[in-house]
Amino acid sequence: MSAPAFAAANGIRLCYETFGDPKNPPMVLIMGLAAQMILWEDEFCVRLAERGFYVIRFDNRDIGLSTRFDKARTPRFAEMLFVHATRLRFRVPYTLHDMAKDTIGLLDALGIRTAHVVGASMGGAIAQELAIAFPQRLRSITSIMSSTGDPKLPKPEPRALARLGKKVPLDRDGYLREYVATWSVLSANHFPFDVERTLRNGAAGFERGINPPGVARQLMAIIASGNRKKALRGVRVPTLVIHGTADPLVPVAAGPDLAQSVPGAGLLLIEGMGHSFPREVWPRIIDAIANHAAKAETTRTQTPA
Repeated sequence: MSAPAFAAANGIRLCYETFGDPKNPPMVLIMGLAAQMILWEDEFCVRLAERGFYVIRFDNRDIGLSTRFDKARTPRFAEMLFVHATRLRFRVPYTLHDMAKDTIGLLDALGIRTAHVVGASMGGAIAQELAIAFPQRLRSITSIMSSTGDPKLPKPEPRALARLGKKVPLDRDGYLREYVATWSVLSANHFPFDVERTLRNGAAGFERGINPPGVARQLMAIIASGNRKKALRGVRVPTLVIHGTADPLVPVAAGPDLAQSVPGAGLLLIEGMGHSFPREVWPRIIDAIANHAAKAETTRTQTPA
């Protein structure tokens, strides 16, 4: 594991860390809404590296230690719900396409021509944007607990949506209390909820620095980026979709919908998984990611240049 470093990418600065041997095939991990890179937990990254990949995780813009857009307008949650419901066009500081370009900028800064990309939630949508706009830079994508953005898909459960609109306390104790409450809802009820692990992750994120206005801007970027379903039909990047059957934020129907939208995409549904990564399912997720990427590597080496 490398020490945290910074790269100039797409006109901003991204904080990143790496795991494993740089000579191995690169694999970039993109986190979701409001989530710093450390939610790709160290052990998870190490296990992927042990499967023969050079693993790179980074803070998205407006979160963690990467560039914040403090001077940009921050929308209110009620405004975002209205815009989403009415599908009005509006100006935003950035979109998911801009965040995809951040990933390309990071690859450029690290001297990496092509990489496997794994994205969770919003990160999965960013991976889709990469496959649509920059397929030549990808070896494969794995999209986890994400969707095409199709407005016809089932909506989040009210309790999960309510957590998104909850005001974030700025004091440590209040922040951790709400952090645990949010993840207890998103994790669903099938697997035991690990309060200690959740507190550790929340505390680590608080120490690195929280940015509630940035989370609102990221959410606006998701809403503004709209429906990728039609564009995904033209994607030829090897694609794997992973989704939990108990996801309260991005209901399970989004998984098959995404897999059916990308020609040849694989689909793994994990019974009882919510909008989180319970340690009990790590082996299945890591195996699926690694096997998918390894298959793409084999195909790549067998395909004439």
